[in-house]
Amino acid sequence: MPDGPRFAALILVIALTVGAVAVSGSGVTTAASSQVVVQSTTIDPTTPRVGEDVTITASLRNFESSPVAAEITQVTLRRGNRIVETVDDPGTLGPGGTMELPLTTTFESPGQKRLTVWVYGQSEGGGVFNVKYPVAVSVEERGQDVQLSLSAPSEPATETQVNVTVANGADTNISNLELQLAGPNATVEDARRVNAALGGGSERVLTYDVTFDTAGRQALTATLDYRDSDGDGQTVSTSRTFAVERADVDAELDAEVVRENDTARIDASVTNFGNVPLERVRIRAEADGETVARKLVSDMPTETTRTVSISESRLPAGPVRLYATYEADGERYERTATVDFAPTTHGNITLTGIEVVPSGSSIRLVGSASNTGETDVTGAVVAVVGTDRVTPVAPAKNYFVGNVPAGEFTSFELTARLAGNRTDAVPVRITYIADGEQHRRVVDVSITGGSAPPAGPTGPGGAGGPPGGGGFLGFGRIDVVGIVLRLALVVAVGGGVVYWWQRRRRPER
Repeated sequence: MPDGPRFAALILVIALTVGAVAVSGSGVTTAASSQVVVQSTTIDPTTPRVGEDVTITASLRNFESSPVAAEITQVTLRRGNRIVETVDDPGTLGPGGTMELPLTTTFESPGQKRLTVWVYGQSEGGGVFNVKYPVAVSVEERGQDVQLSLSAPSEPATETQVNVTVANGADTNISNLELQLAGPNATVEDARRVNAALGGGSERVLTYDVTFDTAGRQALTATLDYRDSDGDGQTVSTSRTFAVERADVDAELDAEVVRENDTARIDASVTNFGNVPLERVRIRAEADGETVARKLVSDMPTETTRTVSISESRLPAGPVRLYATYEADGERYERTATVDFAPTTHGNITLTGIEVVPSGSSIRLVGSASNTGETDVTGAVVAVVGTDRVTPVAPAKNYFVGNVPAGEFTSFELTARLAGNRTDAVPVRITYIADGEQHRRVVDVSITGGSAPPAGPTGPGGAGGPPGGGGFLGFGRIDVVGIVLRLALVVAVGGGVVYWWQRRRRPER
């Protein structure tokens, strides 16, 4: 056949041409005398986000069985028919040689992306070849540097508080923040919050008062609009479903009298044991049917206690009734408590344990200055008060007691002379300072039953007789019976002595 040689030559050319191109998807093609393949590819990061750089590294190899080297003239990364990255003349692969080629790109939308690595080259024998290798990349939505989270400080009820945390994970500030919290079955108080800026690497917690229509599973969504460091507007949102319990209103009022720092007061405490917050809390104290004090208390979240103090100056002695009123779950409630209030007893000096001791022509009063009050006493002084029957005398006309703590005592001593034996009390002046005020009073110290001697005449008209003496021979009152008895004793003793002396002399005659 005359056309046989021509047909055979055509078949040979086609075979050589097909042999220079790798089968699609196999990653292997054979040049005239080289065996270059794309062995594998790696993706970094493995799951890139929209707008994030992703590097696809192709690993090329010329098999050991290849007798000649292969020159790589170009490597491209294609998305469909569009070339997204190119590397020209990366080098030559000898028999058994390998080469790593990084190809970087970005994606503008999420989803599954299909790309192809194309390798073009020429063997030392002049043959031209190309190899292709498919690559699949999964792209996610752009990662938010700003994150939102919702939480409840306690088990949420139909009336509760919800915290929204705004966290800026970027290195730069964000500005013009506008945060909103909403839910299909919820009423949010002050739902829209605005802030000028939030620094990089910082966070802010905002607390919302939320009322759900009913118990059960209820959803809330927080949405934040802001501008990033480039001034571009951004939006991020998050949702959470809360298991809302039925409202349980449970509050308790306690009151006690507290004494410290030389004063007394009433402390009233309200504790919220329920699962709904208490609002518009008021405490009122009443005595003898009249209001003596009112106190405002800040709103109380669950599991909290608030304490207010009512000072002594506003409280009378006796029973005091306290009322705590508050609102919870749309209703108004009241709790009561009663305490018996006793005002502080101020420092008070009382003379105790007085002993009357004769001392020559005068007497000594020895005893204790006792502080029977609940506050300290300072600058205490006791002194004998002179009268027509009592005269202060040395060495202790007065005595400086000094400071006497509450419930303590200090000993003292006073000396006085009495006029006649019909004086049964000595007036003593007590002076001291308690709670910033000076106190002064005079008390009579009884000496009845004591052995105090009379102090001699008291002057004209005195009960002890006229001046210069009186009574028997001008010596004042004389105990006649006592004198007679003493004289009889002297006579008896003297007679006995004389009798004994005479009997002793009789033998001498």
